[in-house]
Amino acid sequence: MSYIGAFGAEFREKLWKETWLVDLISREIPITEGIDPLEVLTDDSKVANWQNEGLPADRISVENGSIVSNAERWPLIIDPQLQGIKWIKNNEELRVEKEVSECVNEHETT
Repeated sequence: MSYIGAFGAEFREKLWKETWLVDLISREIPITEGIDPLEVLTDDSKVANWQNEGLPADRISVENGSIVSNAERWPLIIDPQLQGIKWIKNNEELRVEKEVSECVNEHETT
């Protein structure tokens, strides 16, 4: 999953429907019919937050946001328009501010 970000919508859909889904079925792993992997990886609330942080609203951008947020390794990011970089900076800045605030609050109560 880490490197799917470099591929377009058509290839991603083909990868899901013709490779991953087939593999899950062949292994008899129960899955909900018609499931969208994006619905498993994120929800509307997270997507709205990402968009407030600067992530574009198109499906590819939301899929990329899900990959960045869920991947265990650093994903490959190809971002010629620098929209993803802007979102990552905003997202990480807010995350760090929250962690620092929690740390300060914890220190003040001890």
